[in-house]
Amino acid sequence: MAKVKMTPQPFDTEILGGPVYRAEVTSVAQVPFLGASIPKDAILVSARVPPNWSNVMEATTEFREIERLVSFECPLTPADGGPLPEGIRRACREDANACADIAGRCFSFDRLHTDPWINTNKADESKRTWALNNILWRAEANFVAEFRGRIVGFNLCRQGGDWALIDLIAVAPEAQGLGLGKTLVRAAIVYFAERVPVLRVGTQIANAASIAIYAANGFTQSEEMVTYHWTPGAKGSIKARAWQ
Repeated sequence: MAKVKMTPQPFDTEILGGPVYRAEVTSVAQVPFLGASIPKDAILVSARVPPNWSNVMEATTEFREIERLVSFECPLTPADGGPLPEGIRRACREDANACADIAGRCFSFDRLHTDPWINTNKADESKRTWALNNILWRAEANFVAEFRGRIVGFNLCRQGGDWALIDLIAVAPEAQGLGLGKTLVRAAIVYFAERVPVLRVGTQIANAASIAIYAANGFTQSEEMVTYHWTPGAKGSIKARAWQ
């Protein structure tokens, strides 16, 4: 039996209060061995696979489908560059708490919020901590939107050798509908236009509003994957676990 590699996830482990792992499934032939590969101390294991593996996942494992994740790409050229849009500026360390507050109250489509076996407060904490980490040390370029003198949105971006990634983006609930999401995406485009040839982003297929924003900014879909979760005793049960 070829066991599937299980990679510890320190960030999720700290947030959820118990060992979390990611299953590194590299071929559909490995799927039936997922169950036997789960560490005995795991409270959550995630796996991300192509859509055409779903039947095998459902038939041979106790993993539950959580989300359909779609990835988009926008090709960049120096001609796309320019000044940041009005109302958008580069974020600084002093903006971290304001961005964390927004992050903790406006996400609902991501895998932690979608999984009924994960406490919503823990999912909110994950986003708050993610935003803090990105602004304080993890992300290469961060942008905030200001409206009437206060921060109402952010776009936190990572950068690699030949790509940039919109890693976390959000607009406060009270400021949604003003076009700030589209403007924040545009800020990343103009900033990275002379730095990398492509800007990437991912979202859930259920998040129609975000998909529309990316399409309006010139992004096209590049990939679709399905996220699965395993939690002890969860499949076939609607009872929440005590550790939530």
